[in-house]
Amino acid sequence: MALIHLMQNKCPKCHQGQVFNTGNLFSFKPAKMQDECPHCHQNFSKEPGFYWGAMYVSYGLATLEMALACIFSISIGISALDFTNLGICIAFVLVLFPFNFRMARLIWLYLFTNLIES
Repeated sequence: MALIHLMQNKCPKCHQGQVFNTGNLFSFKPAKMQDECPHCHQNFSKEPGFYWGAMYVSYGLATLEMALACIFSISIGISALDFTNLGICIAFVLVLFPFNFRMARLIWLYLFTNLIES
């Protein structure tokens, strides 16, 4: 159930308010996080540097996406050691950067809000 709320950009505590100012995680508009949940007033900026750990989550997401793009490229007949395959993988990760940024922060927030609040 938490996965559904995570994908809907909902607050990890009340599952009502939005974490980002846009509800669409795939939007190319610059992401702006709310300071707190408009519904339950859960603080989203727990401490300075809290979201630095989200970089590791973003790295994991980008690695998974690049592996999937590589498998797709190989399945359509592009050699694994070809620069075309590398270009496709890099382009895929660059296009999904806004999604990775938002998703990594949401995952990080969900991990630590649920651990601390439980």
